[in-house]
Amino acid sequence: MPALGPASDSPLEFDPFDERFFDDPYPFYARMRREAPTYRRPTPRGRVWPHYWMLSRAKDVNDALADWKTFSSARGTLIDTDIRLIPINMFNMDPPRHDEHRAILARVLTPTRVAALEPHIRKCAGELADGFRERGGFDAAKDYAQWIPTLTMCELLGLPVSDREQFLKWNLDTLAGSDFTSESALAAYAAMAEYWKGLVVERRKRPGKDLISLILQGQTPGKELSDEEVAGFCSLLHDGSQNTTMNTIANGLIELARHPDERSKLVRDPARWPKGIDELLRFLSPVQGLARATTRDVRIGDETIPAGDQVLLLYGSANHDETVFARPDALDLERAVKNHWTFGHGIHFCLGNAVARLEVRLALEELLVRFPDYAVEESKIVRNQLVPTRGIAQAPVSF
Repeated sequence: MPALGPASDSPLEFDPFDERFFDDPYPFYARMRREAPTYRRPTPRGRVWPHYWMLSRAKDVNDALADWKTFSSARGTLIDTDIRLIPINMFNMDPPRHDEHRAILARVLTPTRVAALEPHIRKCAGELADGFRERGGFDAAKDYAQWIPTLTMCELLGLPVSDREQFLKWNLDTLAGSDFTSESALAAYAAMAEYWKGLVVERRKRPGKDLISLILQGQTPGKELSDEEVAGFCSLLHDGSQNTTMNTIANGLIELARHPDERSKLVRDPARWPKGIDELLRFLSPVQGLARATTRDVRIGDETIPAGDQVLLLYGSANHDETVFARPDALDLERAVKNHWTFGHGIHFCLGNAVARLEVRLALEELLVRFPDYAVEESKIVRNQLVPTRGIAQAPVSF
């Protein structure tokens, strides 16, 4: 759907859950940063909170992410969502519990283990791409981007590849819509919970070299995790490792098609990837925003956010803030990006960022090697979400 143009003489209107804003939110972010950097909006359904606030300026987003005592994750990071209905995971925790869980995952998701994934990811991406040659096209989301993170997750967790369609369906049912506790989402969470608990019991009996087994083997005596808590890690890895990365790959394919001059730089000189990947991640901002809840009254600009209110931190707006980045709405793979908020900031900075970077780079590399001049059918792009993730449901590609 075409984006609305924010007329400067009209009242500011922005709703991240309205599909009219999905295609191009950046002009609205820019106006919010100028006119209403602390912007209040009613919740879509008002089940947990009657309204929420949005922070759009990079400094305010950064400060909030750095101050977990004031901007707490303990009531959830999804807008107007009752976290009692979804699996336990460290996204929805504050210290000290958050730090304990994060340390467990950090011990097993090591740089060496991440680096060892490269041959597997490259092989998966290459085989998928090779299969498109005779077809003359494919869907960037359904045929490519959605499968690479799913297959990588199977490798990391030691899961049967034969279950990959079920893993993807659970991910789409729970995180790809606007209601994260809908009937279909809750049914998917319940089915996943049973699957993960059964898997944990099995790995306790027959451990392997996968992340689940390593988590079980690396527990501190006297502080062992329950099966439910380990299953929560599985759920976190399932959701986090698939949703954001698959949408990053799909959005990356779309934007590189829209910027053929930038794309050609990568085709001519793949050595540009290490520098270019951060600019691409900044520009795409796959996670457009995550929520926090205030523990005290907070004064930001001309507004006071009361204690107990929910606040949406707009990573996508921070990544396009003109006070931080010159020409922020331009994709410039020569740009030296020192900092961006794609993976958050502070204690919740994404632990899986190295895996995501690797998957995105290899997926795009392998495709560009085979189809350097592909095109995306813009009129047929279907977006299904803006926050938390800028979701792509469909994006036909031809070459």
